[in-house]
Amino acid sequence: GTTGWIDLDDVTLTRNPYRIEVDLERFELTVRRLGQVQISAPIAVGTGRTPTPIGDFFLVELLQPPQPNGPYGSFAYGLSGYSDVLDNFNGGDGVIGIHGTNRPDLLGGPASHGCIRIHNDTIERMAQFLPLGTPVSITESA
Repeated sequence: GTTGWIDLDDVTLTRNPYRIEVDLERFELTVRRLGQVQISAPIAVGTGRTPTPIGDFFLVELLQPPQPNGPYGSFAYGLSGYSDVLDNFNGGDGVIGIHGTNRPDLLGGPASHGCIRIHNDTIERMAQFLPLGTPVSITESA
């Protein structure tokens, strides 16, 4: 709810050819580059009590959790969106993310507190080339 101004000389604009599409009904994440599918993978999403929010977001940060075999996997992207039902989670704000998992058996269904879980191999691949700022569209049906 705040508006601010920055000097044009302090900004570098670039085009981002990537886009992430998340289909909650199909439990599928798709990464596209200039419209062409680069990755298509199964995901786990929020449960009925802690659903994954629908909307248009973007990648804000890329984190490497201290335990690569832990619940957040080897990498985690923080998104610009927040949970619709959680004000905080695990000591921080209720930010949603895309991250790996130590429970790949749960992919293909609801299993999270609102984040998008994906296989560690897939998030490791994504972390190699997806820049921050990449748009993320989360829908109920593609």
